[in-house]
Amino acid sequence: MFPANSHTIRPATAHDAIALRRLAAAAGVGPLAGRTLVAEHDHAVIAALSLSENRTIAASDLAPSYVATLLRLRADGIKAYEREPRLSERIREAVLGPRQQEIAEAA
Repeated sequence: MFPANSHTIRPATAHDAIALRRLAAAAGVGPLAGRTLVAEHDHAVIAALSLSENRTIAASDLAPSYVATLLRLRADGIKAYEREPRLSERIREAVLGPRQQEIAEAA
């Protein structure tokens, strides 16, 4: 098990652009594009996940292996909220399945 609050996970801002380019260069991959989440430790960006590309990069010497999992969990939470902002409705759907009108609209 890993601590869910061990790293700060937040949306990337314009101020993170240089850190994200350095992270990509250190990992030997191209920079991330689109909406991005970053994981910080001691105010340094150690990993990032592009929500649009579903691609993760991390500093191998600074980021523990579970940081990518934390980023993906946060991304899943963001997508769930964007799909249905009401927590009660998301729980209801998980337990009982989609409402009949939603099934008819999807068809």
